[in-house]
Amino acid sequence: MSETFRSALGRKVVSRASAERLGYVSRLVVDVEHRAVAALVLGKGRKARLVDWTSVVGFGPDAVIVADDGALRAPVEDADKAAVAGAFELVSKRALSDRGNELGKIDDVTFDPATGKLQRIIAGGQEREAQDLLGSGSYAAVLREASNATGARA
Repeated sequence: MSETFRSALGRKVVSRASAERLGYVSRLVVDVEHRAVAALVLGKGRKARLVDWTSVVGFGPDAVIVADDGALRAPVEDADKAAVAGAFELVSKRALSDRGNELGKIDDVTFDPATGKLQRIIAGGQEREAQDLLGSGSYAAVLREASNATGARA
C-alpha cells in the first residue's frame, strides 16, 4: 500500500494521547539521502510547526496520528525554517537528469505510510524509482538519467 504526497496534503494530524486535532499537513519534508519523509509541516507562515516522522504512529486515509502533543515543534534551526518555507518540497519542483536534461516537473511522489520511505517519483508523466532521486535544491530536483521510467499510472 502506498500514499501520495498530493493526497497527504490537508490531512488532519491528531494526538493519540489527547485525541485533539493538532493541525493539518501543509508540506512533507524529504530526506533525500535516505529517500524518506523526514517530517511533516503543519500550518503555514509563522504559525507553522513540524512533526518529525519518528513521531508518527499511524498514517491513515483520514488522519495522521502522533503519540502526543509534544510531537509538535517550532522551526528553530535554519534547515527547519527552510523546510517550512518549502525549500525541500518535491511536488511541482523542476526535474533535471544528472546529465542536465529537462524531465518536466515532479507531479507527485508515492511513499510507504508505515515507514515513510519514498517509492516512486512521477516526473513529466513518467514514473521513476525512488532510488533515482539523487538530490534536490532550490532550483530543481536531480534524477538519474538511465532510469527505467514508465508511463505514469492514473
